[in-house]
Amino acid sequence: MSQGPLLDRINARVALDKQEGDIAYFHALSLHVEYVTKVVTAGVIACLRDDADRHRYSLEHRLVRANAIGDWVELLNGALTGPAAHFFDPNARSIVRDLTERVGEEEWRYAAVRGMSDVAIALGISSDLGSKVALRQIFQIAAAVRNKTRGHGATTSKQCSHVCPLLASAIDSVVGGLQLFKIPWAHLHRNLSGKYRVSPLFGDTSPLDYLKRTRDATLPNGVYFWLDRHVHVPLILSDPDLLDILLPNGNYRESTFEALSYITNESKRQDGSAWTNPPGRLPPSETEGLRTLEQVGNAFANLPPRLTGYVPRTSLESALRKELMTTDRHPIVSLTGRGGIGKTSLAIVALYAVTQLDQPPYDVVVWMSARDIDLLESGPKPVSPRVVTQQDIARATVALLEPSERSEAGFQAEGYFQDCLRNGAAGPTLFVLDNFETVENPSDVFRWIDTHIRLPNKVLITTRFRDFAGDYPIHIGGMTDDEAQALIDQESTRLGIAHLLGTAYKEDLIRESDGHPYVIKILLGQVANEQRAVKPKRIVASADHLLTALFERTYGSLTPAAQRVFLLLCSWRVFVPELAVEAVLLRPGNERFDVAGALDQLRRFSLVEEVASAADNMSFVGVPLAAAMYGRRKLDASQFKAAVEEDRKLLIEFGAGKREDVDRGVYPRIEQLVRAIALKASASADALEDALPVLEYLASNVPRAYLRLVDLVLETDGDAQAAERAKTYLQRFLETADTPEKHDIWLRLADLCRSTSDSVGEVHALSEAALLPTADPEDIGDIANRLNSRIRELRGGRIEDAWSAEVLVLLRRVIEAMEKRINDLSALGCSRLAWLHLNVQNEDRAREIALIGTRRDPTNEHCQNLLRRLGT
Repeated sequence: MSQGPLLDRINARVALDKQEGDIAYFHALSLHVEYVTKVVTAGVIACLRDDADRHRYSLEHRLVRANAIGDWVELLNGALTGPAAHFFDPNARSIVRDLTERVGEEEWRYAAVRGMSDVAIALGISSDLGSKVALRQIFQIAAAVRNKTRGHGATTSKQCSHVCPLLASAIDSVVGGLQLFKIPWAHLHRNLSGKYRVSPLFGDTSPLDYLKRTRDATLPNGVYFWLDRHVHVPLILSDPDLLDILLPNGNYRESTFEALSYITNESKRQDGSAWTNPPGRLPPSETEGLRTLEQVGNAFANLPPRLTGYVPRTSLESALRKELMTTDRHPIVSLTGRGGIGKTSLAIVALYAVTQLDQPPYDVVVWMSARDIDLLESGPKPVSPRVVTQQDIARATVALLEPSERSEAGFQAEGYFQDCLRNGAAGPTLFVLDNFETVENPSDVFRWIDTHIRLPNKVLITTRFRDFAGDYPIHIGGMTDDEAQALIDQESTRLGIAHLLGTAYKEDLIRESDGHPYVIKILLGQVANEQRAVKPKRIVASADHLLTALFERTYGSLTPAAQRVFLLLCSWRVFVPELAVEAVLLRPGNERFDVAGALDQLRRFSLVEEVASAADNMSFVGVPLAAAMYGRRKLDASQFKAAVEEDRKLLIEFGAGKREDVDRGVYPRIEQLVRAIALKASASADALEDALPVLEYLASNVPRAYLRLVDLVLETDGDAQAAERAKTYLQRFLETADTPEKHDIWLRLADLCRSTSDSVGEVHALSEAALLPTADPEDIGDIANRLNSRIRELRGGRIEDAWSAEVLVLLRRVIEAMEKRINDLSALGCSRLAWLHLNVQNEDRAREIALIGTRRDPTNEHCQNLLRRLGT
């Protein structure tokens, strides 16, 4: 019976090796045991929740470096019985109990351990069991067997023949009995659409099927199991097609480790950068806040120390202070912006100002930090967050406020925190959550707080993501030029490098840093190190740790679609029309996805700059230097690299553009693209076919571009298909064109219709031109003359369209328009109107109009000829 690829693949490997004899079968079973040991260890450790001591991270850190199966067993036991065991997900209790509960001989777990013990004894390995055992012991015995037989001994065929049934039975018992193998496992891969591809690995994965339909989930690609929530297992590696399953095999170096397939025996180097920081508890953040409430001004607070070297940001400080002073609205206030942009600094400065008031709006200010990286002048440094989970937030509040009932039986920290949100803590209370995006399940925590907060109590959060905007978001962008100039002057004086910085260099520094205060400080620090004015671009390109600290978390939170667009913009750092980005990603061969939604997410995460053109109010986007350098580094190893490179080739055809070029608008960029495509199409017709979806999308948003498309298709390919396309483009332009623009286009459409023998289309275009409110009597007369001539030609050739009901209706519409302006018609105009009446079989009115014409000009030969024709 199939169990799913997670176990079926290794079972198939064992079955195949069994056919080669007992020794090959024994070694295959040994590999099977190693495989199960690693899968169980990776799964169990994945069940650990985040905590301040980073137990799960520390165990994973050691596992990717573990070179022996004994190390895996040691770490499994450490997770199950050591300090980490306090942090298992409550839903994983049955999984943990399976492995740790001591059971007697009547239990299947005892039989499994006994079976593995019998294998060890048969191979000369000491293995004593008591009256009760824990299933985790089976992995210790298996590791000893592995080391004796594969590592330091030569097993005979007779031994293998004896122990293989025992070993196979023990493995089957573990796999068949463990709760870990009774829950659904799957590989999740997020598509560009934002929905997930769910590839089943084991069991019934229907609880994960909703991910195929929703775009709301944000989970990294990888292996998961379902435990009433998604549990990511980062140490089990596969792909959406489940072509193979790999597990860490040590040999860690240069931020990569070896991953081995026990199924195919292939090994690959895998990215291990997620485990580069040291294990264990890290030092606290410099802005963690005090562990006790102290009197600060006229309130009690545990604020971090006052800042040194802070450059005032007057407008933002004023906006935040004003909002914090308001306690009758906006219970949740957020400061959003890129990492290192100054959100925390702004909050600290504003809070000290508020607490110094004679009557501050809050009696208590509770500061809680989830910060896991401090951006220091020496570079980014990992730190230990004060709060990680919802429970941590509640416990930290209890520790600070010290309620008298905290030691009573049944006291609930979360319930107490919820009560404080509603009723305050000894008066109106402001709760501050710094670096909110790094708490576990931030969306759930945000909803929890939002549900319980009540005015006059308020919550202030700082976050990189605008997803947690609250009731009153304040976005923190780069410094103004004056603020950035003040920061440069202050820091360059402190570093003793003021003499190295000229005006032009300072301007370049502000421009390239986009006014980012932390980036400016890092750049100036490097200038101090080299004692020369190093170009900002060169410094940023080499600052790997800076780029990772500023952007890694944000990039990892993007949808695949937003990552794709971000990498494209980083690959060619210029200001381009947003419309151009959307169009480029529609080129043939690209998977369709919501480009506008991706760009919106990049805006919300502050990864792009946006400028509106004064010419047409169209949006242009660009990427700041630091973000672009980070994106180029990510592109090198991205699955999107080939597609982005193709997109970039087309994007370049729009031409380079700086911020100051934006005010020229989008249309000049489209014209440049059309010229580039025309050049390519002159050499290959396929170039035009490939480009048409892009050009048509551009024209649908900038209709003037349809006119350039008409020229392009007619110049490139003058056949009937090209003319039909040109007619379609002219019609689309006319759908949105202003009235003064339409006259010449209707006439051009009439010419194209005539060239394709579309008589009705020609008459329709001419009649529409005549009916325009901007058409003067002379214009209408010329169109009437053209209509009369065309009808005469058609009837002379006995073409049925000349007598069609549709043509007659169109002619009558022109007649009606001319009749309304008959007083303005010249004798020539009257003759043309008379001929129109004659063409719709209205001889009496034709005679009357011709007579009117002769009265206006007795010498007009056209009216005279018509009257003679009518026998007058």
